[in-house]
Amino acid sequence: MMRDKGGASPWGEFGGVSPFATFANAIYSIQPVAIQHINRETYPVFIKKGKFLISPFEKNENLYLVLKGVIRGFIKVGKKEVTTWINEENEIVGSIRDLGLKVATEEYLQALEDSTLVAIPKTLIEFLYEHFPEANVVGRILLENNYRGAEERAYICRIPSAEKRYQRFLETQPTLLNRIPLKYIASYLGMTLETLCRIRAKKARVSK
Repeated sequence: MMRDKGGASPWGEFGGVSPFATFANAIYSIQPVAIQHINRETYPVFIKKGKFLISPFEKNENLYLVLKGVIRGFIKVGKKEVTTWINEENEIVGSIRDLGLKVATEEYLQALEDSTLVAIPKTLIEFLYEHFPEANVVGRILLENNYRGAEERAYICRIPSAEKRYQRFLETQPTLLNRIPLKYIASYLGMTLETLCRIRAKKARVSK
């Protein structure tokens, strides 16, 4: 993982404004002085395909806005990797389960494509909450979106039929299908790669 922080503003190609400030301002109008803080404290991160953004072995104090690429979250159960979520552009990613807690994460965040993100320090988030009331509105809306995403993941993994789980995935995250290896989709949907391939082959025959 490479990051660019300090020196001249790293946001020149974005008109001098952090993409996270633009992202937040589109949700709810925030004060120019708050945008100044965001511009100063956030920074771009570049991560190569297959590398880890976060792991249990490294302390991490950031959330991230995905500008380009795909990030998956997973945990290890023995030697098995269990994909818990897959997010793409214009989504906030990070180890949410330890947010606000002084505990180590059990989660890995891995780039499935060469990815560009905006690092958002958790200390900045707390500062914005404390000093700018509108930041709490933005945070609430983002939390609602995150909760809806968690509800969708809880729902999809409880659908008894593997075929229907796959269909639900096609309906809710269709753009990911041709971007990432099928083994990660199979893991996310709680099925083997062989089962996923059989389902896809069956659908292909039916559609002919």
